[in-house]
Amino acid sequence: MKERIKIIPKKDYAAFVDIVANAYPGMKIITPDDKKKTIAQLKKSSSYPAVSYYGLYREKTLIGVMALYDFTMNLFNNIVKAGGIGLVAVDLLHKKEKVCKAMVQFFLDRYLKKKASLTALYPFRPDFYRKMGFGIGSKIMQYTIKPKDLICSRTKKHIHYMVLKDRKMLESCYNRFVKSRHGMLSARPNKWYQVLNAPGVRTIGYKRTNKISGYLIFTFKKVQDNNWIKNDIVVREFIYENRDVFNELISFLYSQYDQVNRIVLTTHDEYFHYSLADPRDGSDNILVPLAHQSNTQGIAIMYRVINTKLLFKLLRNHKFNDQTCKLKINIKDSFFKPNDTSIILHIINGKIKSTEKKKYDVEIWLDVADFSSLIMGAVDFQSLYDYGLADISSARFINLVNNVFRVTQKPMSITQF
Repeated sequence: MKERIKIIPKKDYAAFVDIVANAYPGMKIITPDDKKKTIAQLKKSSSYPAVSYYGLYREKTLIGVMALYDFTMNLFNNIVKAGGIGLVAVDLLHKKEKVCKAMVQFFLDRYLKKKASLTALYPFRPDFYRKMGFGIGSKIMQYTIKPKDLICSRTKKHIHYMVLKDRKMLESCYNRFVKSRHGMLSARPNKWYQVLNAPGVRTIGYKRTNKISGYLIFTFKKVQDNNWIKNDIVVREFIYENRDVFNELISFLYSQYDQVNRIVLTTHDEYFHYSLADPRDGSDNILVPLAHQSNTQGIAIMYRVINTKLLFKLLRNHKFNDQTCKLKINIKDSFFKPNDTSIILHIINGKIKSTEKKKYDVEIWLDVADFSSLIMGAVDFQSLYDYGLADISSARFINLVNNVFRVTQKPMSITQF
């Protein structure tokens, strides 16, 4: 049967929403009014050049949908193009017919043509996308904290509610943060208008001399159905540019202790528990032999390299930890053949001097999913080697290769898509 992937015209948005509603019942698109509101949201977001809705048509019937996003990413202080994919859904009648596979291949090819070297997604199942070459990113940690356990100076004189007129300053704050953190993606279009108008969502920020240097986006969540005065604060986004901003935002959360049960806060910061007087999460779980549960952890964003040679051209100014070596990297990419490749890097004092010469001292082999995690700094080479996920021509070079890819800052991303 004839298949084609193309931009979904607005006349097909009702079918688009039906597919999404059935694929993700948790989105609760149930009533005609729910459907109408969702269609209106799709029409609005599709007006932004950075967002495109594509569908797979079999004959003339829409059977699969996806949203594609044009992002920029901070890749070790280089702002590069990146593609994002989300809202991937297949009609229930056409599951297990390789519809998703075809759409993901289209997505990768589209961003290869757009001269992107990397793509990213949030997986509904990590194992499914790992088979397509997506590598696991950094872990995120979720803490449930008693407000009184937040260590702070209890000063919050620069903290204010954020309103619509603040959105440009919030956008500037976010963009500065993107430029300072490896892995951060540009925001989705119209983010701040949506956040500041969302029902039940509060935003407070650190504002001084007409500049916002950090903010908290949060909601309240009832702890018990039969107790309307007992609530948790759920922090959806937490950005700060320096320690003073961190302290005042934390002081704001501390000051809620008289009415708030716990603060639910998700972070990429693996050292965050040091900022708590009591890092236990309230579960009272004890891990063998005597370790108190402090938080729960999960994997979120996944990364995929689609053009290895372009990637290293973009990293020509990156310092690979002052290492010197001639390294051949062999990448197995069975899902996306244009990236099934080898490359030789001549690195001198941490800088790539050539990718054209044929001589090399050491050779490594790994799958594109693991390479994607490695080059992003989510995992080190030594671990991949120890787990049997990477190989090397001579074990005496393991430490050197590990140092080439070692990072001081693991990738971070808070952009939802």
